[in-house]
Amino acid sequence: MSQENVEVVRAALNAFAELDEGLVRLERVAEFFAQDVIVTFSGFAGFVEEGRTLRGADEFLEFRAAWMEPYDDFLYEPVKIIDAGGNGVVATLHQRGKPHGSDSWVEMDYGLVYTVEEGLITRSDFYATPEKALEAAGLSE
Repeated sequence: MSQENVEVVRAALNAFAELDEGLVRLERVAEFFAQDVIVTFSGFAGFVEEGRTLRGADEFLEFRAAWMEPYDDFLYEPVKIIDAGGNGVVATLHQRGKPHGSDSWVEMDYGLVYTVEEGLITRSDFYATPEKALEAAGLSE
């Protein structure tokens, strides 16, 4: 089941990228998430309050839209998607955005630990660094 879980995460990340490019509708992204998905944040001081928890796909999608709003250009790319055993999948990402009215890019690397159950993402735990996400999943590079 683990490789299937990796593919669910990969497909969800691809759907977000396609959404950002205007190639798919929001409903396509929602197909990969349980309606009662839990999303948490760890170590994003200054960006997101420590330990913040979002409940449900709609609340996460609203948060994501607000996160991207300050940017004229915004992109992210998965660096690695790793089977963490059981229902876990770790994804490390590189994100960059160009704030409104700026010629400079703001960049960051971060990681997520996903829980996938019955083909749907039921939990997404964001970590401020890829290393913290790997550590949380009991993995190391």
